[in-house]
Amino acid sequence: MSSLDSAPPHNRETHQFFFYGTLCAPQVLARVLGHKCENLTFQDALLPGYTRHRVKGEAYPAVIEHDGSSQTYDTESEQIDASSTRGTLVHGLTNADAHALDLFEDDEYTRKRVLVRTLTHTYTVGNLPPALRDPTSREGVEGAAHKDQEDLTDSKAASVPPYSAKMFEASVYVWSDPLDRLEPEVWDFQSFTKAKKDDWNDLPAEWYDSVDKGRTELASPNSASINGDQNGKVEDEGSDEGLVGRQAEGYEDFGHNLLKQWAFSDGYVNLNHGSYGSPPLPVISAANKLSTQIESNPDKFMRRDWLPILEETHRAVAGIIGAQESEVVVVPNTTHGIFNIVDTLKWEPGDVIVYYNTTYGAVSQMLKYLADSRGITLHPVNINFPVPHSTVIEETAKVLDQYNEISKPHYTGQPKATGKGDGSSRVKLIVVDALSSNPGLLFPWQEIVQVAKRYGVLSLVDGAHAIGQIEVDVKKADCDFFVSNCHKWLMSRRGGAVLYVPTRNQYLIRTSIPTSAGYESTKYPTPGVNAEWAWATQYRWTGTQDWTPFFSILPAIEFRKNVLGGEERIMEWCHSLAVAGSKRLKHRWGADAVIMDTPTPTLTAAMSNITLPHIPPPTSFADQAQQARFLEDGMFEANCFAACYMHAGKWWVRFSAQVWNELSDFDYIGGVLEDLCLKIK
Repeated sequence: MSSLDSAPPHNRETHQFFFYGTLCAPQVLARVLGHKCENLTFQDALLPGYTRHRVKGEAYPAVIEHDGSSQTYDTESEQIDASSTRGTLVHGLTNADAHALDLFEDDEYTRKRVLVRTLTHTYTVGNLPPALRDPTSREGVEGAAHKDQEDLTDSKAASVPPYSAKMFEASVYVWSDPLDRLEPEVWDFQSFTKAKKDDWNDLPAEWYDSVDKGRTELASPNSASINGDQNGKVEDEGSDEGLVGRQAEGYEDFGHNLLKQWAFSDGYVNLNHGSYGSPPLPVISAANKLSTQIESNPDKFMRRDWLPILEETHRAVAGIIGAQESEVVVVPNTTHGIFNIVDTLKWEPGDVIVYYNTTYGAVSQMLKYLADSRGITLHPVNINFPVPHSTVIEETAKVLDQYNEISKPHYTGQPKATGKGDGSSRVKLIVVDALSSNPGLLFPWQEIVQVAKRYGVLSLVDGAHAIGQIEVDVKKADCDFFVSNCHKWLMSRRGGAVLYVPTRNQYLIRTSIPTSAGYESTKYPTPGVNAEWAWATQYRWTGTQDWTPFFSILPAIEFRKNVLGGEERIMEWCHSLAVAGSKRLKHRWGADAVIMDTPTPTLTAAMSNITLPHIPPPTSFADQAQQARFLEDGMFEANCFAACYMHAGKWWVRFSAQVWNELSDFDYIGGVLEDLCLKIK
């Protein structure tokens, strides 16, 4: 089996391209690139699994995947008689070269990463053998038997003994327009080169118009370079150089080295930690050990041992978010905690809840239930990202100002919502994400909390993705309620979340969900019990349950500290990897790909978002569901996953960067998704 080798050494950020058409001619390539190709090297090569076809009515070819082509054409038409494409592999192309090639190929083609088999040594432009200098003379292959050298077609080149070949990853321009624009028969290399022999030095001038125009625009002093912005700053295209925190003395190296600490199946590429979390093996082991301890004497644990561990857990999570121990409890998940807040608050006719079009689906449906059952009104703030934080804050303030007067001091110390005009409608509560789920981006939640206070509005922060991904200080933010999952980014066992209610607001939340034995009624006090009602006490025992997920928060915190090196290192690595990974895929997928962020970036923490390439927008909800299922099934088959979703009429993918990931994971899933999107198209 041939091996996958590294490309010959070149300067940083160079690329390999496989050419199978007119660009096989060095003089044509030089004309497109605008230089003499002196820093490039060339090899005779073969692209397995693709076939070359003539574009109907044109003098140029296209390649398509062989598996797809055999199903595309009528079986009674001329048979597909080859499964590989002969061409030239070129090493050392710069970002500017790649941009020029994109312009030359236009939107009929999509640039795709593939594996290419080389057939000869590498040559510079100054010592090219005749077969590489003039593609029409390419009839022999190094290492091939003499009998094959007389008439070597694409299919014959595929029979070169494996030991004489090497594999390189390279970019190739694959046909992306409808297949019915292609002739069904394969256009083999010899036929193609003979047909084009007289054209190498006399291609139509208009073929180069887009390239020349693009080069002129880039040369303009008012235009950004393909590698940088108007200030000459070089654009980071997603390299290891931008990653922060890979190594720290005394701790494990980040990246694939850490996969040994997780239970993932061999080869599984997980860039979707954000959905469900993934506890490391030591946390799973600690939870299993605790489970065995519980079962060894359930009565003793449930009557004596559980409470000290619960109180220790409360102290630990309170420390993480900057709260007092008496202000936090542990609940099954963020959705559970949010429902506890909104269902327990007292609602009056005219009350309004403000939320966002990016609010988590279960939460927005929960608010609709409240509107149906309590007679309140909902007002969504619609934001189509990417936009800067300032836009989110401004749009939120506009909605609050539409309903509420600026709040005045109140004797309780709490701002009070006062409606404008006759006061019949007023915003009582705003639900805001710390980080939204889909899209997975950082909200200006602290600033929105302050805007809410200005209008006397209570703030409920959905921090499902917060703890472990960003620093949280609830006292500094001064929010009214905060809930965050611990089983996601903090790495505890599923499921467990921290619910924070500051002392000033605890009288508003009179019961846990479900109501427990810790509840005390002022109207019907428990006989023989002289106990004052306490908010946190209600949550101690809401029914028999498995304590191991809640109590796994403690070993998760210890693992992050003692094995991974602490919160700052973890967050720096995950953020830098998420940023670099999305830039890497934008470079791969081309100029049309949009990263959901601002130039700084301010929207990305450890989750990055980028538009999927090639995929058409769904025509209906049923079509959207079908496309989503196809993408998910394709990723399952390829043993990987990242979250795909619709936002503002486009398909996006969210990548959750974690300590076990590397940039090659983005490359792999990016390639899988690109193939799936092309199949949908």
